[in-house]
Amino acid sequence: MYDPGRFIFPMRFSMWAWKVCGFFNAPVPKSVAYRVYCYAFYSCIMAVYLFVLLLNVFVPQPFEQRVFFIMYIFLTETAMILKTLTIYRHFNIVWSLYETTLGVSFQPRDEQERELQQRRLAVFNRWYYAYIFVSHMAAFGTGSHLLSAEYRMPFFPWFFGVPYGEDAHVAYYTIFAYQSFGMYFHMLLNTAGDTQLCYMMHMIGIQLELLGKRFRDLNNSEEFDRSFVPLVQHYNKIHRMLCRVQNLFSPAYFVQFSVSGLVICASAYQVASMLNLNDFSKLMNVFYMMSMTMQIGLPCYYGNEVTLKSYALTNAIYSSRWYNMPQSNRKSVQMFLVRTNKPFAVAAFGYFNFNLPAFTTVMQTGKNKKGKVQLTLNTYFIHVRCRF
Repeated sequence: MYDPGRFIFPMRFSMWAWKVCGFFNAPVPKSVAYRVYCYAFYSCIMAVYLFVLLLNVFVPQPFEQRVFFIMYIFLTETAMILKTLTIYRHFNIVWSLYETTLGVSFQPRDEQERELQQRRLAVFNRWYYAYIFVSHMAAFGTGSHLLSAEYRMPFFPWFFGVPYGEDAHVAYYTIFAYQSFGMYFHMLLNTAGDTQLCYMMHMIGIQLELLGKRFRDLNNSEEFDRSFVPLVQHYNKIHRMLCRVQNLFSPAYFVQFSVSGLVICASAYQVASMLNLNDFSKLMNVFYMMSMTMQIGLPCYYGNEVTLKSYALTNAIYSSRWYNMPQSNRKSVQMFLVRTNKPFAVAAFGYFNFNLPAFTTVMQTGKNKKGKVQLTLNTYFIHVRCRF
């Protein structure tokens, strides 16, 4: 049943973004008008836009503009394409994971569990609102270029050689609008992809927390005989869901984390070296840097929560009153404890885990790269001064 209304707002907004961008690949009938719209979107907003963005890397332009206004945006778009194609090609798998989070086994059993789940989802919503706010500000901040007398484009300066500027206002505003709308839709796809991974890991973390509570509530052998096997089966279901999420998103986020250090350091360099309070267009770089930081920070945070709650589950099982149970029950608990001693961890291609140490490593890498990039730019500008 493809009914987005059953989900929380971040998920509904993400599905709306997919529909607007033509990537909601649910096996439901699509009207002819919507099919035409999808093909028009793919060709004009995706294919042409990304092709021109790629060509701008090879167009002669100043070194600073090539690095900071083209390269890091192109790297961001590469990660966005991988995330979007992953969801589009495997939409049935993604939707089945959504259905799992709304299934009977994932529902709270009492009022205490319901309150715990609502508190955790409320925190998730707040983080999402912050992320979507800074992302929209980064996208809408491009409009401040219109206040400049230099007729600057928001993202890439060359567009099939079409002249624009003071003598070609129509061409300038047309290309400006095209770039702005194109990047806004790409931002929607980027944030939608990030929301899916964070939501699924967050739901896994909630289920581990609820599972720990249920294990702690086992007080006697009667409750143990009635509940232990279903709880172990639920644990196995959570683990299978985690493996599916990891296999689904691993390639895209491996690329995302690989380029994030360079992208963040490029944005930070712009903010540190070129921030001018009289030029509002520079504020776009601040929000862009914040958005990119949250783009890797939130998956690391929720992945870290999965690992911590997996550790806590082992303590919760040991905290049950297993010592008051028969020997056969104690052996079952002991065997299950051996299994839970290895915590859950979400990995990207087996190269690194989604956790806070991985986030600090990326940020530290970006800091080191910032120094190298700054040294390269200083050398370049000194060389230019010497020539003139």
